[in-house]
Amino acid sequence: MKLDLGLIIGKWVLISIIWILILLTFNEGIDSMTLILFSFGLLYTIITVTVGFTVFNFVENPRAGMKFIISALSLGLIFLVGYNFSTDSIDQEGNLIEGSKFSEGGIYTWYAVTIIAVLLIVATEIKRALKL
Repeated sequence: MKLDLGLIIGKWVLISIIWILILLTFNEGIDSMTLILFSFGLLYTIITVTVGFTVFNFVENPRAGMKFIISALSLGLIFLVGYNFSTDSIDQEGNLIEGSKFSEGGIYTWYAVTIIAVLLIVATEIKRALKL
């Protein structure tokens, strides 16, 4: 019970901090780089917590841990394919735009994961409808 309250408070504090930073960015109270750095810090925190809970979960329940490992490897494979399909972008002056291939690979990954999610939702609904 106490843990649930802590998670709810933590969630709302984080949402509030994010909105304050966004509003400060729009009002030019802070620059957009601060928001980007905050986002990176949040991403690293999420990755650390996710990996930590996965390790603890894997020790307690190896079968569930294997599902996560398979899912993570599948996502990594989808990103690798998307990254290989992407190309480097060059600006108008002929300079290579740093990170453009990585970004385009992420966009392709987003497309693939979204399509897979929609297909799975449709398949689940069809399966549910046929059982009725």
